[in-house]
Amino acid sequence: MDTFFYRNPRLLWLAILTAVALGTSALLTIARQEDPTITNLFATIVTTFPGAAPDRVEALVTEPLEAELRTLAEIEVVESASAAGVSSVTIELSQFLPEDGLEEVWSEVRDAVDAAARRFPPGASAPVFDNDRAGAFTAIVAIVPREGVEVPPSILRRTAEELQDRLRRVPETRLVKLYGAPEEEVVVTLDPARLAALGLTASEVSRAIAAADAKVAAGQVRGARGDLLIEVEGAIEDLSRVREIPVRLGADGTSVRVADLGTVARAERLPPPSLAVSEGSAGVLVAARMEADRQVDVWSAALADTLDQFREELPGGLEARLVFDQAQYTAARLGELGANLALGVSLVIVVLLLTLGWRAALIVAAVIPLAALVSITIMQRTGITIQQMSVTGLIVALGLLVDAAIVMTDEIRRRIAEGVAPLAAVGQSVRRLAAPLLASTVTTVLAFLPMALLPGPAGDFVGSIALAVIIMLFASLAIALTITPALAGRLLAQTRGGQGGMLSNGVTIPVLGRLFDRSIALALRHKLAALALSLALPVAGFMSFPTLTAQFFPGVERDQLYVQVLLPAGTAIGETARIARAADAVMGDAPEIVSTHWVVGESAPAFYYNMQANRDATAHFAEALVFTQSPDATDALIPRLQAELDAALPQAQILVRGLVQGPPVSAPLEMRLVGPDLETLRRLGAEARALMADIPSVIHTRATLEGGAPKLVFRLDEDEVRLAGLDLASVAAQLQTTLEGATGGSLLEETEELPVRVRVGEGVRGDLSAVRGLDMVAAGGAAAGEGHPGIPLSALGDWEMVPSESPIARRGGERINVVQGYLAHGILPEEALGVLQARLAEGALALPEGYRLEFGGDSDARAETVRNLVSTLGLVVTLTVVTIVLTFLSYRLALVAGAVCVLSFGLSVLALALLQMPFGVQALIGAIGSIGVSINAAIIVITAIQEDEAARTGDLDAIRAVVVRSARHIVSTTVTTVGGFLPLILAGGGFWPPFAVAIAGGVLLSTVVSFYFTPTLVALVLSRRGRNAVAALPSPA
Repeated sequence: MDTFFYRNPRLLWLAILTAVALGTSALLTIARQEDPTITNLFATIVTTFPGAAPDRVEALVTEPLEAELRTLAEIEVVESASAAGVSSVTIELSQFLPEDGLEEVWSEVRDAVDAAARRFPPGASAPVFDNDRAGAFTAIVAIVPREGVEVPPSILRRTAEELQDRLRRVPETRLVKLYGAPEEEVVVTLDPARLAALGLTASEVSRAIAAADAKVAAGQVRGARGDLLIEVEGAIEDLSRVREIPVRLGADGTSVRVADLGTVARAERLPPPSLAVSEGSAGVLVAARMEADRQVDVWSAALADTLDQFREELPGGLEARLVFDQAQYTAARLGELGANLALGVSLVIVVLLLTLGWRAALIVAAVIPLAALVSITIMQRTGITIQQMSVTGLIVALGLLVDAAIVMTDEIRRRIAEGVAPLAAVGQSVRRLAAPLLASTVTTVLAFLPMALLPGPAGDFVGSIALAVIIMLFASLAIALTITPALAGRLLAQTRGGQGGMLSNGVTIPVLGRLFDRSIALALRHKLAALALSLALPVAGFMSFPTLTAQFFPGVERDQLYVQVLLPAGTAIGETARIARAADAVMGDAPEIVSTHWVVGESAPAFYYNMQANRDATAHFAEALVFTQSPDATDALIPRLQAELDAALPQAQILVRGLVQGPPVSAPLEMRLVGPDLETLRRLGAEARALMADIPSVIHTRATLEGGAPKLVFRLDEDEVRLAGLDLASVAAQLQTTLEGATGGSLLEETEELPVRVRVGEGVRGDLSAVRGLDMVAAGGAAAGEGHPGIPLSALGDWEMVPSESPIARRGGERINVVQGYLAHGILPEEALGVLQARLAEGALALPEGYRLEFGGDSDARAETVRNLVSTLGLVVTLTVVTIVLTFLSYRLALVAGAVCVLSFGLSVLALALLQMPFGVQALIGAIGSIGVSINAAIIVITAIQEDEAARTGDLDAIRAVVVRSARHIVSTTVTTVGGFLPLILAGGGFWPPFAVAIAGGVLLSTVVSFYFTPTLVALVLSRRGRNAVAALPSPA
């Protein structure tokens, strides 16, 4: 079998053409997207409880929910926030759950939520469960009026809803959501004086409207031959019908109708739940998300066609702008990676032309795309998508597969040059290298296995790197043992007997060859000195490790950023919108900014996969999506814009945030203070904020437990209230319905249903004195005074402005105060965390008994990822040792190979330290790749020594000769690896350089280990073992 394809050229070409055909088909159909799909393990449960203080919400709503949720073992974290009138519970499922079982778990969570809802008090709403917030939207469209044109809110909303319906019909669309769509309703604006004079309340008017809206079943007449549906006429079909609805009938037969009590009109709901502003124009954002693991370019083309058709039918005063299209970023990202990959391959081929000759270079040049196509075929069949992480894996594997191709080609070339017949050279080389190449492949796969098994969002993000490497390694191994030797045997046949010149055999420099030969001989004669010198660089690398700045994931080079504005709790959405427009005006002065798109009152639609949509119905919050001229412009703009906005709008806390790689993290710095008493937690939080704010690199801090928003408390005289025929609850209910409105009945217009809301006008709602003057009416309009059944609220007591209770945060059933810190642009979280931890170690924050401090944010996410990576090391190390021992049939030689792995890691660290790069996940990936190349070289050298009869007895000249023979392919592999990653090093940015330097720098420096450590230590092992014992050692097959 080792010469099967060489002896059957037709089958050789059939195999190649089949691989090309399948690979091309897979390349055309494989899913393409910008970033990996992050499995959603998060859900939010929101329950409203109007009028309830945070402690009541916590006790009556949040705790029952948490109790039911904690019965599910699949839930890892339960966090909650109990604010005035609303409970928000966030859950995170275990990272170790299989993806195909998540829907069943979510179903169990919904059942638990329903069970808890049955224990809610009267007045609490049904909980709203939402587990569809993770991930970025694939496209965002803004529906805005044309310049100078005023468009009614109803038209704006209905146009956006029409686009929403059309986008939902685009194949493979998962979700379409509206942001800032105005909500329309029919408003009955009551005259408070007229209402009180008649002894009526807003609730009674609303109930009368609901009772008159005959949209209910009225039975059927069922006869022997047919049935007749009965309908009661009177359903609300227009505004005139609402005006004519009788509210009360007098004894004399006169009636009081809705029109007698106030005005009836269609209007926008006030205050609006959210607002959207696109490039300065109020409008609606329509965000669409594609199904996961699909071809984003195909989906975006279908969306563009739908959008073009929609634009042709738009009313004249509106336009639909495509403000974000992920397909453009995907094409740019993959195109950039593809160009770097092609440049790297070109450099590899050029290097091989110089080191091995044009024939060997041609073989390797043919093998690289073939291995890539085979790998893409397997990826497509196993559901792995083409995105930046999987392409990164292919780039890593490039250096490793080139190594196998070079080793096999060089071995066959050497044997043919020595006069061996091509057929025999192919067979001997395959038999000689099968075990070493298999061992090196398995050990490298095992090195990447922890990354492939990494659970959770971090595993979703980097796991495809490892899977792509593993697939390509096995594909390249199969090709190296079958296709490569067959091609090499035929193309290199003409070099038999050393024929051919420099172009055929590569460049040789005799002077350098002789110097290298002498250095190896010198090292073998002075083993201990050579070992000490070869250990100098790795040891220096390990010693420099503490100087490296730890990093989770780096920032993203992108022409996007986002701005978050947070005002004090209780700020009206109109004031938040005003501050947002002021911020937009400041941003408009920056020439680097191309466009801005604001959402006020909730989180903006995410345009990057790890942005968090964690703000709902928050009137004091606004978020802007900002597009700039270029990634460089973004990087320069962020610190300047942060300073300008802080100076222009000191009343708001504004964060200008760039995008980062990796799973979502709420804040770079995060401290969780845990304890039972809210006041103590509030005090500790204030101290922690002050401590954090004192760090120079921290620009803003937040705490979940702070002073609440101001509220108006009416301290009523209960005796007076009783004398007026009222009680405290009825007074509160009248205020609620009078000011906020009561809904009853609805107006149907085609597919739109507009609720009918009954309340007083904006002039009363926004005036404290007018509110105090509202008349409270007893049940049935009982008289409170001569001819006037209402009594002014001011006559029942006094009012006082007091701070409301702040929201109560909990985690795992315990009360917490989360203090977050945001850093200046370009500052790594680990740097600020080190300063914070040093101050805490000095006793800067004294915790009472029963309270504890936990760290969250970037450091917690990084620590969890490292723990998960390390958790599989025992299995990986065991399997690696078994593999190497089986390869060498020697524990001592296996230890030599293990030492090479450790030293290679130190050399990668040294390369990072020399270029002052941080050590993050991407650098760790590069270091693992470097270990793969280094262990390959070690295995090849050690097995070559074992195969040579003289060398395996400890003969130093024979060992020297083996090392010199192996030098060509080790040098070729090293130079090609460095050349392949050179474009990524020179490309700059935060992600690629640390990754490329770790692997290329580690491989370059590991040549010292390959040439001077490995053979010297092997010679020392063999010399101590004894020549006779070694001679009896079996040679590997």
